[in-house]
Amino acid sequence: MLDSLVAPATLAERLGTTERSLSEWRIKGRGPKFIRVGRGVRYRPEAVDAWLLAREHTSTSEEVR
Repeated sequence: MLDSLVAPATLAERLGTTERSLSEWRIKGRGPKFIRVGRGVRYRPEAVDAWLLAREHTSTSEEVR
């Protein structure tokens, strides 16, 4: 299970964002659910997928700002 966890650097690259953005999302509770391992942070791929699917829209008028 531990080897399936994704590091912030890897996730940031995959999402086309920065580690700083991921950090800010964690602080504000806006990003994918995460697991703290010691002082580090890791993401479950399933949690990232769920977060992405929850952000799926069919039109821009559906987006909550």
